[in-house]
Amino acid sequence: MLLDLDRKSLNYGVFGKGQPILLTHGWGGNSKSLKSLARLLSSKYQAITLDLPGFGESDDPDPDWGIEEYAGVIIDFICELKLRPVVFFGHSFGGALGISLAAKHPDYIKKLVVSGASYKRDVPATAKISQLLNWLPVKLKIAIYKIFFPKSDLYKVPQLESNFREIVKQDLTPLLQLIKAPTLILWGAEDKETSISHAYELHKKIKESKLKIFPEIGHNLPLQYSQKVYEEIDKFMQIN
Repeated sequence: MLLDLDRKSLNYGVFGKGQPILLTHGWGGNSKSLKSLARLLSSKYQAITLDLPGFGESDDPDPDWGIEEYAGVIIDFICELKLRPVVFFGHSFGGALGISLAAKHPDYIKKLVVSGASYKRDVPATAKISQLLNWLPVKLKIAIYKIFFPKSDLYKVPQLESNFREIVKQDLTPLLQLIKAPTLILWGAEDKETSISHAYELHKKIKESKLKIFPEIGHNLPLQYSQKVYEEIDKFMQIN
């Protein structure tokens, strides 16, 4: 379904009935990335999936958008669907958005669940190289990324290059101590994209948090092991 907001047109899906849980995908993904998890949750809850701006069938963001602007669109979405306050699940970049929302807009987030949240990053080599190659035509830059950095987030969504460069510079660590919502932190022990040390830092700095580490699993935990993630979310939902 498409929802026209003042800022952008967003594509979303709704599965099941009950207490709403908003599922937010990572960079390079879309609402389909978390569809398996949404269908599992729909047996007891109302799971809502969303294409973030620039992904799936939603409109592209403005070129200067960073985390705050993306979070602003989610606020608009929550208001339009009358979900406030909502249980928020975010994977990777979606987890960073959840952290920003829970810290800056606590009235909108009832509970927070994050998996492999990219709330801070070492500026990757691809972002540095993109600055050096900024003068090249887009197609040529894409060819360079494809050859030398085929797994980079820049290569996944080249039209959002300026947004990605802005986002990787933002460190949300100072916001962690502001989060008061009950928080569940899920992490793959073998995550190579967001260090497991970040999971422990989240757990230490978010007072009302619970941490679950999954051995021998990487960054795509909620995509590849949706049953395991569903079970942890379901247990977390039973806690007042």
